[in-house]
Amino acid sequence: MKKKTKKHEPDFLSHAKKTMGEARYSKALKKGQDKVHSLRLKMAREFIGLNQSELKGLAQSEVSKIEGRKDLKISTLDKYAKAMGMRVKISLVSDDDELPIAIYG
Repeated sequence: MKKKTKKHEPDFLSHAKKTMGEARYSKALKKGQDKVHSLRLKMAREFIGLNQSELKGLAQSEVSKIEGRKDLKISTLDKYAKAMGMRVKISLVSDDDELPIAIYG
């Protein structure tokens, strides 16, 4: 007797979309993207060994708000970066990741 095997989707997101349905999938994807955005700023700060209250010129509450936002002005991001002793670098990249163009703040 043959063992019944499940057919696997080629990637996680395709499988999630089929399993969850379009509406739940879209909502979960947006929520995940928002979380990843806030984690990136927090991870950058933690990577250089700073806690929220150690950023120069920013109150801890302001740092928390910035890290929790899903959309930032470039000027706010620049202020955050400077408080960590860094600067902003933005890259424009084509769909095939060829020929990136760097824009410095």
